[in-house]
Amino acid sequence: MDAIDSVIEWLKSLFKDLTEFLGDLPVKILKGLLDAIAGLIELIPVPDFITTGLQTVVSGFPPTLLWMMDQTGIPEALAIYGAGVSARLLRKVFTLFQW
Repeated sequence: MDAIDSVIEWLKSLFKDLTEFLGDLPVKILKGLLDAIAGLIELIPVPDFITTGLQTVVSGFPPTLLWMMDQTGIPEALAIYGAGVSARLLRKVFTLFQW
């Protein structure tokens, strides 16, 4: 009887280990997939205008255009637009891309 009980206990532990493995398998696959996507994104080079900033682009504008942009509120409008896009992206991340 002891031999049968030990075989039954071994089968129980084997079944428990198998269910834990099958429960962890989708997580491991998803982690590998997300790591591969992150690696691909890191391979994309950063454009030069982002590293130097928009100030270098705008500084080449003529003074009359800079005055017109200041008077019409374009910098404020771009700031409001950027805040809206940031809020939307954060909402997407926090809701796990459900919205």
